[in-house]
Amino acid sequence: MKNRTLALLLTLLMIAPSVIACSESTTNAPEETQPSAETPAAEEVVAEEEPEEDARLECKVPADIDLGGETLGVLSFRDANNNYHISATETTGELLNDAVFSSNQLVMEELNFAFEFIDNGSVDPMNLQNAVAAGDEVYDIVYGTQWKVAPLVSQHIFANLNPSAGGYIDFDAPWWYDKYIDETEVDNTHTYFLAGDASPDIIRRSSMMILNTDMLTDVGRDVNDIYQTVLDGNWTYDEMSELVSTMYIDTNGDGQRTDADSYGFASWTRSDVDHFMIAAGVRGCSRDADGVPYITFNNETTVKFVESLVNFLWNNEGSYYVEGTPTFEMLAQNRAMLLCEKFSRLDLIRDSDANFTIIPLPKVDNTIESYSSLVHDDALILCIPIVNTNVEGMTAILEKLSYNYYYDVMPQYFEVILKTKYRRDSSDAASQMLDLIHDNMTTDFAYIYNYGMSNMMLSLRDLIGISKSTDFASTYKKSEKAYNKVLGRLIEAMMSE
Repeated sequence: MKNRTLALLLTLLMIAPSVIACSESTTNAPEETQPSAETPAAEEVVAEEEPEEDARLECKVPADIDLGGETLGVLSFRDANNNYHISATETTGELLNDAVFSSNQLVMEELNFAFEFIDNGSVDPMNLQNAVAAGDEVYDIVYGTQWKVAPLVSQHIFANLNPSAGGYIDFDAPWWYDKYIDETEVDNTHTYFLAGDASPDIIRRSSMMILNTDMLTDVGRDVNDIYQTVLDGNWTYDEMSELVSTMYIDTNGDGQRTDADSYGFASWTRSDVDHFMIAAGVRGCSRDADGVPYITFNNETTVKFVESLVNFLWNNEGSYYVEGTPTFEMLAQNRAMLLCEKFSRLDLIRDSDANFTIIPLPKVDNTIESYSSLVHDDALILCIPIVNTNVEGMTAILEKLSYNYYYDVMPQYFEVILKTKYRRDSSDAASQMLDLIHDNMTTDFAYIYNYGMSNMMLSLRDLIGISKSTDFASTYKKSEKAYNKVLGRLIEAMMSE
């Protein structure tokens, strides 16, 4: 699928706030959690000028589709820390909620149906599995947590949403995230999971770094120099390590390295390894001529990444990593200069007095072509249970929903909330950092299906975060046969319908 970055950026410049109709825990468990902030209070929506003409792209769903007034069940997984939810049932004055509500209402009116939002209550997929096993069509669309629903693909419980199978999903449209969807596929004809603007959780669970600009100034660095380093493609481990090494202060004077001191970098969770790994250029799989994945995890890039991150976390005086460290408190009190985080967690520091900006995670070195922002495995992805008797109709809903969200939801989140409400630096360069991260959201086949591949990718969490070891090659060798065996079974299951 071709890159659609330019189309997205041009369209974001032409948005209108009004909705216009579519014309056509184990060591390998997901990220640990810190206490969530309360849901933000109602916000005043500032009216924007209407463009002179509607330059919207065409939504190719036929205008005459009618779902007959059906009530359709939408099963949604979410954790306790996710303030945003697809099931907006009323306007509240909060930008994202109200944009979601309006877009949902419009799609229901256009296709003549009603959503029934069903909260899964946890990330456990048992409700979904039991319903499919019983042939029960209670769930028509599923917003599932990636690390829980992706391994279920081998159980043949999801419909194939690839264009070759029919339906209305337009993979060439900019409201679908092609880099992510490509990685979910086992070849060019089997697509069981979707990621796009219909699930704003994708970008909210993407990785970035928070840079405390007050502390940056304290160590004699100019944020514009950091921006330029990023834009020049030179934001690498060497650059990050040098910057972080300039900041360590025994703040309380007790002679001990604790979270009461000040650091260049602080981490509170082993899952940061996932984000650094993908950003560094590490991938678990490559593809053959037919698009079928094969394991290439053991290579020079992975080896160099492991050595670089171990050195950064454990041998850099300015780095501090302890599970459960209150990193946001440290940043707010100017005791942490850099954090590895996800966009969703900016909700928790929006009221902080600390000045900060956003930059991408570093590449392992400048031989890596581009920056990457990992879509974390707790993101909500889209799928349709195979027991659904009207998969085509469900694809019409998802296409229209993603189309509307592209114009009326995501601009509110990305352009208004991230770039205006949450941002402390209003410069063009700071805006470019956000665009750069957004345009490089990605994942890896072996990361998506990690829990169906013997935890191959997440094995680095323990190797780096617990063992502090750089001996990746021999560790990998012990499990290489098992990894290839389970991958073969997974591919076979995904390609058989």
